[in-house]
Amino acid sequence: MYNKTKVAVGIAALFSGAVCAQQQPSIERLTVTANKFEQPIENVLASIDVITRADIERLGVRDLPALLSHYAGVDIVRSGGQGQSTSLFIRGAASSHSLVIVDGVRVGSATTGYKALSSVPLNSIERVEVIRGARAAWYGSDALAGVINIVTRDGDSQSVSVQSGSDNYVNAQGAFAFRQGAFNAAFNLGYEHTDGFDVTTGQDPDEDGYENQNLGARFGYDLGDYGVLELLGQYSEGYVEYDTSFGDDYTDFEKYHVQLGWRKNHGAFAHKLQTSLAQDDEINTQQHGAPGYRGNEYSTARDELSYQLNYVFSPAITVSGGADYYYEDISDSYSSSATPEQPTSGFTVQTRNNKGVYVGGYYDGQAFNTNAVVRHDDHSQFGGHFTYNLAAGVPLSDIATFRASYGTAFKAPSFNDASSIWGSNDALQPEESNNAELGLRLDLQSGQYDIALYQNQFDNLIAWGNNGPENIAKASFEGVELSAQVQDMFGIDHQLNFSYVDAEDDNTGQALVLRAEKTFNWSVGKQFDKWYVGAQLQYRSDRLSYYRTDLPSYTLVNLNARYQLLRDLTFTFGVDNLTDKEYITNVAATDWSTGEVTSAYRGAERKVYAGLQFDL
Repeated sequence: MYNKTKVAVGIAALFSGAVCAQQQPSIERLTVTANKFEQPIENVLASIDVITRADIERLGVRDLPALLSHYAGVDIVRSGGQGQSTSLFIRGAASSHSLVIVDGVRVGSATTGYKALSSVPLNSIERVEVIRGARAAWYGSDALAGVINIVTRDGDSQSVSVQSGSDNYVNAQGAFAFRQGAFNAAFNLGYEHTDGFDVTTGQDPDEDGYENQNLGARFGYDLGDYGVLELLGQYSEGYVEYDTSFGDDYTDFEKYHVQLGWRKNHGAFAHKLQTSLAQDDEINTQQHGAPGYRGNEYSTARDELSYQLNYVFSPAITVSGGADYYYEDISDSYSSSATPEQPTSGFTVQTRNNKGVYVGGYYDGQAFNTNAVVRHDDHSQFGGHFTYNLAAGVPLSDIATFRASYGTAFKAPSFNDASSIWGSNDALQPEESNNAELGLRLDLQSGQYDIALYQNQFDNLIAWGNNGPENIAKASFEGVELSAQVQDMFGIDHQLNFSYVDAEDDNTGQALVLRAEKTFNWSVGKQFDKWYVGAQLQYRSDRLSYYRTDLPSYTLVNLNARYQLLRDLTFTFGVDNLTDKEYITNVAATDWSTGEVTSAYRGAERKVYAGLQFDL
């Protein structure tokens, strides 16, 4: 359990001076994903961060994991450098317990059960919305700890930029937009390469590089009384090198999604119909493999269809419901370990589908806000599952809103757990969670402040036992999040957050591995005429590795700057790990006889970057 005295001190420190006098609320920021339709952020009744394109440029980060790591309740553990394996922990829950969607489309590997965030090109992103807490009542399977919705470039901004830096890093990207009458289009493209660095100690001494080439497009046409049509797609391909005791390890990847959508508002009704396909392919191979060598290939094809109807019953009451369907196929995978008697894909079950229906009611009144949502999923392999979410909010004043929520969620077992030739269990059941949360949000002229207290209980967690994968594990997560965005304090903008999570294995009473109990992020920025200067500090407390060895705490400091050379030309500069801090992110290998660590993943040393951006 967390220490209530320490929590109270943290709250006082973060919010001191925030409410010295009544102020007018700041301008509303809208979000679209939490309840699947646009609402003012304070009406969503959930813990949510909206990360804009301006935020991405302000922080000066180079990939999506680095971006997400700056926000409350989110921790990223890297096992390697840029493009390589990363673990996402939202409120302490594992990567597979958070749903990642791009433009509302489910993406990622159905074999592992989660999305590899490190291969998502940052240049393709317009906005990221991070919702913390159980959201299965809206989205179905996987949303036990939260949802990350990535929205690709759709704005009117146009620019081209180039950047270079340490480890032969090169980044070239462009974003373009066009509007003519009822037609609009937006495009993005990018190329990124780095030679990388030797990411482990004690094995495979070489540089581990990464490359990503990507292209995206979005087209829209207003049909007038017949609604709006939209076609969009995003494609990326590349490679990533990584370290193992065998050496020469290399992964080729190709990932894309395409979506066709239609929406129409008609009086009190709003319709939205979408169909999409997504592909996620990774080939684990060797750069200099022997003739005829073929590594493991993991391929996920996913087709999706959804319909949603909103009905505005009155200015205060909205009813929303919908149905969705997705089909997953991994039959194009290839396992080099499969025997002639086994499927070449490496999986005894190669396809499955899920059908879901949901309905919710939302009341936004002056005295209080509330919503209730219920959903039923029918999974072809694991049967039916009901989930629900209840939430209420009470405005305490013009600037403060108190919220409370309770929700249930589930995750269908991945193909790896349910049907791998290495071990499967026909009796596996979905993992389940129950999430309770209390929160307080303040909206002031000077900025926004938020506090959240939560408890998330996981049951039926899948772990490998004596008979392969089994529903034998339980875990509990309790924590507090404090965050603040303060504008123009002593002429400087501040964004800071503190998170505490107690993540425990309920069967053993031990702390869960890789979870930092305490995280702190603080970014500052100031505009000096033609200069913008920013700095970021990130602290992570110590934690346990998969081998139950200690991983020490560390603090990183980053610096970034922008200078307007001409009206449309900007010089950019950044330094990651300014103090050249040496730190370990994970353990790569141990001596099985003694338990001694023989190889560890090291964090990146100081890196320097510079570039130019031209606004069209």
